[in-house]
Amino acid sequence: MSNSDRLKHYENSMGSVPAAIGAMFAMDENFANAYTDIRELIYTDRSDGMPLAQKELLLVMFDLAVSNKDGAINHLSAARRAGLTETALYEALMIAFLVMGVSGWGKVGYHLWETWQEWNEADKGAQR
Repeated sequence: MSNSDRLKHYENSMGSVPAAIGAMFAMDENFANAYTDIRELIYTDRSDGMPLAQKELLLVMFDLAVSNKDGAINHLSAARRAGLTETALYEALMIAFLVMGVSGWGKVGYHLWETWQEWNEADKGAQR
């Protein structure tokens, strides 16, 4: 399978190839392919598994936990495209705040909420 075929997984799931993934493929194709194999396994749709929006929300929360704002926003965008609701995001952010406190909220959490609101405003503008 070619790199362009492998990169389509990221385009399909994230909407684009994140810079870190492009760099990974440039650095070591074998390593990047192994990483992509694991990622594709996680993203496999199973009848009794989590829906895609829920998987993406988990990735958002894990990125929040390690203060990876850009990764969290990328996964939030994918979660939104997969059907994540604002209420589900709200609940997840409150859980993160409960566990991580103000530091987690201040580093990444509030950016996620603000980004979601910006997308809502952009959607409203596009509907006019």
